[in-house]
Amino acid sequence: MNIDLENIFDKCILYKDKIKNKSLKECCGRILIDYKDKLIKKPGTTTSHHYFEGGLLYHTYCVTRNAITILELYPNLNVDSDLVIFGALLHDIGKTKNYTDWDNKSEYKYNGSQLLGHSYEGTHIVENYLSEYDLNEEFKNQALHMIGSHMTEFSDCGTLVLPKMLEVIIIHFADKIDSTLEPAHNVINQVGKGEKYKTCNGPRDYYKSLNPEYRDF
Repeated sequence: MNIDLENIFDKCILYKDKIKNKSLKECCGRILIDYKDKLIKKPGTTTSHHYFEGGLLYHTYCVTRNAITILELYPNLNVDSDLVIFGALLHDIGKTKNYTDWDNKSEYKYNGSQLLGHSYEGTHIVENYLSEYDLNEEFKNQALHMIGSHMTEFSDCGTLVLPKMLEVIIIHFADKIDSTLEPAHNVINQVGKGEKYKTCNGPRDYYKSLNPEYRDF
């Protein structure tokens, strides 16, 4: 996929600047800069969505964009936008340890940390950075909850603790939208109207519209 990853990284930094809490903003920026090269070299997953070089960075950008859009769609929602943006930008940072660099092979191998999973790895990375800031311990835990519980269910790559804050639910849905729709565009463009198709991470077959007014974009 032809994506200007430097431009996408700059957009992530601009999203980071929307965080009002100075400690969270600085922490988030440091992590993004320190892990920039890894974010650019990793795929979003090893089997399904954003399976290309820089997929992890692009997915991070898309999830943050989606999460901010959700906040804009519900302006009266009494949630902490700082936690949402912080968590969206860093929700998959643990994959920088879970996945090896993209090498354009048909198979993609884990690097040996699959026993821990990316939710744990990400929480551990962010916790080490947050420990350098004078923040309330419970608030630190809330920030870590955005990373450790964004998957919302227990599974091989799932959550550490079930979600206990609405902010992490917003991140989850922003993540789910992107991870579900991104792999669909390549598939749906190859099928005719009314035909069935299946995305690589979809639970069932889907049908393409038969509407005579429907046009491929």
